[in-house]
Amino acid sequence: MAEPFAMALHAVKRSGSLANKRVLVTGCGPIGALAIIAARAHGASEIVATDVMDEVLKKALKVGADRVINSAENPERLSDYAANKGYFDVQFEASGNERAMLSGLEALRPQSTLVQLGLGGDISFPQNMVVTKEIELKGTFRFHEEFGLAVDLINRRRVDLSPLLTGVYPIDEAVRAFDIAGDRTQSMKVQLAF
Repeated sequence: MAEPFAMALHAVKRSGSLANKRVLVTGCGPIGALAIIAARAHGASEIVATDVMDEVLKKALKVGADRVINSAENPERLSDYAANKGYFDVQFEASGNERAMLSGLEALRPQSTLVQLGLGGDISFPQNMVVTKEIELKGTFRFHEEFGLAVDLINRRRVDLSPLLTGVYPIDEAVRAFDIAGDRTQSMKVQLAF
């Protein structure tokens, strides 16, 4: 878990200080959920998370989100945050989905930051909104010195990643483990034990 957590910590570093900031996380798979944990550990005062699956949104609540929105069933709930030029200070976009990024941009307040973690295809974005709201767009990929910090935070139990661990399977059950890991309705992170 240290490697993906280091990615989330690197994204938080790229965002700047999160002390008392309102954070939006779009996409709550493993990386988005780890971004929630990292944002909370770095002082975010409020975290709202969105996804299209209730199963992962339940995990988002367990790891520190204050509120969750199923954007497939209730897209208007995120639109409410777009009122008065936006609400959030930082968006961690972990889905790689164009609609998630666009709806997040609308909910960002002026002079906020969007950190793109999720990989997807080429997307278009509303350049005028980015310019007029003075939104900073930052990409993040992998990690650098954050790996040591991730290991330290995990070892000292300063963060609890256990809600994200679906199961640990012996190597002789590797095929079953990969089947479970590939089913987003059943799993978040699956590990093999040697």
